[in-house]
Amino acid sequence: MADSKQTGSDSTKPSQTDLNTEVYSLMIPTINSHILLPNLSVAEIVPYSNVELFTQSDDKAKWLLGHLLWRGMNIPLISVDIIGGAKDPQANKRSRIAVVHTLNGNHDTPYLAIVVQGIPRLSHVTAVNIRFMSSENLAESEKMQIEVDSISASIPDLDRLEEMVVDELATEE
Repeated sequence: MADSKQTGSDSTKPSQTDLNTEVYSLMIPTINSHILLPNLSVAEIVPYSNVELFTQSDDKAKWLLGHLLWRGMNIPLISVDIIGGAKDPQANKRSRIAVVHTLNGNHDTPYLAIVVQGIPRLSHVTAVNIRFMSSENLAESEKMQIEVDSISASIPDLDRLEEMVVDELATEE
């Protein structure tokens, strides 16, 4: 697998293999926390530009902010912060956009653009440095809450995000 690596030479036991597996990921800051995504799911981190925002009269969900023009495609622009209950973060000089691959092979929505804050940090996630947190208060967009090297983050539910975007955009037709 391109985004993980086996370390050590003796990996005959499944539990030992799990302990020696690293998943190369990006710890991406948001307004209220961080999101953690495997490197392979992130196509690119781009500046907050080439964005066409929806207006209030467009009658869209508040978390569906507009579209990012990226490589000749209009990519739906979303805010996981708003889905999680935060106020509209409003773009600022630290704002960036994480362009992520969708997982279901939908040719109409091959990517999602997620508004993030600051510069992502490479994170080598292993069984030793990850801790699973209580999942009682997950936002609709979250798969789980974790902590990696003492940094709290959520793992976005990319399937659910894609479904939410497709459903919201279907109301246009």
